[in-house]
Amino acid sequence: RLMPERFVLVRDDSGAPLSVVSADYQVVQPKEILEFYRELVAERHYTLETAGALDGGRKVWALAKTGLVANVSGNPEDELGAYVLLATSCDKSLATTATFTSIRVVCQNTLGFAFEDMKAQQRRYIKLDHSKKFDPRPIKEQLGLVDKAWSRFMERVNPMALYPLEGPAVRKFFESIFLSDKEIEEGKQPSSAKYNEINQITSLFHSAQGQEIETAKNTLWGAVNAVTNYVDHVRSTKAVERIDSAWFGTGAALKEKAWDRAMGLMVANQDSK
Repeated sequence: RLMPERFVLVRDDSGAPLSVVSADYQVVQPKEILEFYRELVAERHYTLETAGALDGGRKVWALAKTGLVANVSGNPEDELGAYVLLATSCDKSLATTATFTSIRVVCQNTLGFAFEDMKAQQRRYIKLDHSKKFDPRPIKEQLGLVDKAWSRFMERVNPMALYPLEGPAVRKFFESIFLSDKEIEEGKQPSSAKYNEINQITSLFHSAQGQEIETAKNTLWGAVNAVTNYVDHVRSTKAVERIDSAWFGTGAALKEKAWDRAMGLMVANQDSK
């Protein structure tokens, strides 16, 4: 039957239906995502590194290298690069989203970092919902913050590489990212399914690529990377699902939880001094 004020979005190459939307839904075409980067490449000398689609074309994304790089705690073996990720969807599962993303060169682990100070704004992403026409100008204005945001991010990463994490403390850290603050206070234990994930992450902490580097070996930075490695390269059996989860879904949430727990340890360590 006909549904008034409802429309089906379809791919123009195959006619495949993607989603049902309302009359006020503003479509962001894949071309608009790429044109956004074309201007950044020209204006800011970014390098468009890769682009793609997920879930049959329901999500579209592109990743650009900003040219900003840094060595973790001064170690040239452990280099990070700053990227900009822009993504959108045509099924309301994802607002048009821009985020800064770090990539660890040695193992290609990804970890988002904030546009604004996490203590003040808690703003890790810029999001534009689909009720409004896509306007790249506010995002471009915010991208001017990348140098400051990158410096703040590295100011937090470097001490993690000097924070020792060994023995039972390693397991305790990984357990904490699968539990809420309330569950930790109540002394609850992770489920058996989560324990399996914890075992895999613990193994990666000791054996994953890049974990042998001094800045990561038996350190809090190494623990964060064990989680990002698990999410980016191990967690899902299908590569497409893994990318979707690592950037936009439960994997992204798990990486953010690991970062927040690590930051909590750093703050507690400073308070105890």
